[in-house]
Amino acid sequence: MPIRKMLESDIPQVLAIQEELQFQAWNEQQFLAEINASYAHCIVYTDDVDSAKILGYAIFHIMGPDSELLSIAVRENQGRKGYGKQLLLAGLSKLNFDAGDICFLEVREHNAKARAFYEKNGWVEFASRAHYYADGENAILYKVSHV
Repeated sequence: MPIRKMLESDIPQVLAIQEELQFQAWNEQQFLAEINASYAHCIVYTDDVDSAKILGYAIFHIMGPDSELLSIAVRENQGRKGYGKQLLLAGLSKLNFDAGDICFLEVREHNAKARAFYEKNGWVEFASRAHYYADGENAILYKVSHV
């Protein structure tokens, strides 16, 4: 499987993916901080032919029984190939669901594509946060307790 730990040298491609998808505005320093955080699990999905080409990434905070998916993205032209699911499963494999671990995430209320992806992969909506994002959009909270 072409999933590996995210490296500092991957950050320019990861920034390009987030810019392409226009869904968040992390900067280089934020990605670097995540890569260096002991509790962060930062991974990339690489091209089968060109292992230097990043097709997607995910960032998880693995923090014992309560973990969080902070970000997951796949290049627009690489969608619907299962890369997002493989990134999701690779991150969730770090949890111990048998011991009661749960992973949480938040997503924009109007991001139907992301919400459908999470729900298809077993995530359950459990709450919302009104006016959570800077533009006033609500956040929908999801959790998963098994894979």
